[in-house]
Amino acid sequence: MAVPKMSGASTVEEAWAKLPDYLAAIGGYDMWYVETLVRFDGAQRAGSRIIKRITERLAEHNIGHLPDQLPTDGNCRVLLYSREQDNLAFILRLVHDLATQEYNDNTNTLVGILKTLLDGHRKVQQAAARKAAEER
Repeated sequence: MAVPKMSGASTVEEAWAKLPDYLAAIGGYDMWYVETLVRFDGAQRAGSRIIKRITERLAEHNIGHLPDQLPTDGNCRVLLYSREQDNLAFILRLVHDLATQEYNDNTNTLVGILKTLLDGHRKVQQAAARKAAEER
């Protein structure tokens, strides 16, 4: 698995500092394997201390991740996302909360909000498809 190189970073600390800009440049999120995160951090294996350190570094750089608890299996995929992109962070947090929390008084409202967001996404996709068809 290739470890992303952060342009101009000569140390692990510099690479971590550049990770938020990397995510912002590619749309605010990316999927990495745990092994990629481990190697990015300069380690060889995903032990519990390494995972704890990676979790702390992600938080320090305002990067969220799903699943919420990073696994120690290097083959597991992790979605990294910029918490600085409010719309993206909000959607991912909303999906996470709905998937992991018990039903409560806010659930109906949250499901409605998610549907509204998804409807907007669908309209954008449909508009893009119509435009592409017109250009052919």
